[in-house]
Amino acid sequence: MSAEANETYRYKKLKVRVWKFIAKFNGKKGFGLGDARAYLSAVTDILIVENDYKFTEALSEALDYMEKVYRAKGHSGVADDFKNVYKKWGELNRDKLVAEKVLDVGRLKEARRERDKGLTVISLFTGAFGLDLGFEYGGYTVTVALDISEDSYRNLKANRSKVPFLLGDVKNFSTSSILKEAGLRPGEADVVTGGPPCQPFSPAGKRRSLKDPRAAPLMDFIRVIREARPKAFVMEEVPGILSARIKHVPIKKRGQRPLSPGERPGSAWRVVIEELRKTGYNIAWKVLNAADFGTPQTRERVIIIGIRPDIGKPTFPSQTHTRTPITTLSGILEPWNTLAEALAKLDNKDGYTPLAPKFKKFMKYVPPGGNWRQIPDELKPNAMNEALIAGGGRMGFYRRLTWFEPSPTLVTSPSMKATMMIHPWEDRPLSVREYLRIQGFPDDWRVVFSPSKAYKLFGEAVPVQMAEAIARTLRGVLLGCGY
Repeated sequence: MSAEANETYRYKKLKVRVWKFIAKFNGKKGFGLGDARAYLSAVTDILIVENDYKFTEALSEALDYMEKVYRAKGHSGVADDFKNVYKKWGELNRDKLVAEKVLDVGRLKEARRERDKGLTVISLFTGAFGLDLGFEYGGYTVTVALDISEDSYRNLKANRSKVPFLLGDVKNFSTSSILKEAGLRPGEADVVTGGPPCQPFSPAGKRRSLKDPRAAPLMDFIRVIREARPKAFVMEEVPGILSARIKHVPIKKRGQRPLSPGERPGSAWRVVIEELRKTGYNIAWKVLNAADFGTPQTRERVIIIGIRPDIGKPTFPSQTHTRTPITTLSGILEPWNTLAEALAKLDNKDGYTPLAPKFKKFMKYVPPGGNWRQIPDELKPNAMNEALIAGGGRMGFYRRLTWFEPSPTLVTSPSMKATMMIHPWEDRPLSVREYLRIQGFPDDWRVVFSPSKAYKLFGEAVPVQMAEAIARTLRGVLLGCGY
């Protein structure tokens, strides 16, 4: 085993040990899971600076130290010791915390496109091309893309110039014109993909809500399915759609009276599924976490798969990764990939929106894995303003990421106070190139617009690794039927 492979194996075992230990603090009052992350990260940083350790070596020794404190003094002892560690961390010369220190974890392998299996994709609501890139890696060919966004168009033309692109609202394109651009006839396309914006409901009730202009993307997606008759379709949505209501009920009025069917949580989702089933396809849906498929990011998406009745029934990919490795019928699941593995050996970090000075001055108080909670109490009112007395966890406020866990779900504005995605060691948001790594795009993917536009486009993308897992499983259904 090479030195790099040995370190990669060592880190794989270490990160699981880390997660099992810090989980002891989950839900604890006064010193919870986030504090445990910050404590372990602070000790790691201290060891790197004082002893010139590499990241894995420092993290291992830091965990030994924290476990020793916990065994000797328990939960309260760890909380007390963190005060001393935090003070020492605040006095560090953090110039020595440089990216080269995390090279020993080994970077994730880039996906490689599988040999063309002759399977075709029609991409609607293409966005950043993450969903379709996963299908490309799985052996499919994207025959046409369509989106209303000019940024989507520019992105694809810069990276897949030969793929025909229809720029505009899908409602303005007949199914026949889409098929013509793809070089296909009805019934020939293997898969139609897309994530139509799903805000289709007005307070008017079920029937009229589907005539609401906001319902057009969903209904046009369904229209193309009905008329193009692909062998299968894959639709993705955010998890919030599962609890969406047809008719909004103000929070202060909830619980004061019985809710009508359209006011109940999930009523909108039931209509979406009902409309999809009217296509005649066999329909199934599931919430998938991208981290379970090798993405270094915990990101959940609702995936709906439809299969034409003459082809078969939907099936979903089996997860390949998990937070705590377990043995399944298909083998041992790998531990989740982490931010360290995602960003290791990344040279190009240019392209990000700097933090506003009024925010940046507070970040020096936040260790990796921490957030606004670690800012000194006397500074919190100025840092948080009215959000200080707001409810909820406010986890995104002054959030600094940690190396030893997957990234949280990427956001479209990582430099805003409530949705920060700050680099573990630098007082800046993650760069666009780091976003691409986390989402599974290759390093040679060209970015042709401003960071603010890139954050929005790529922050909303379907992670490529998860999309590839879906594509490969679906390919088995399609090819298994002789197609």
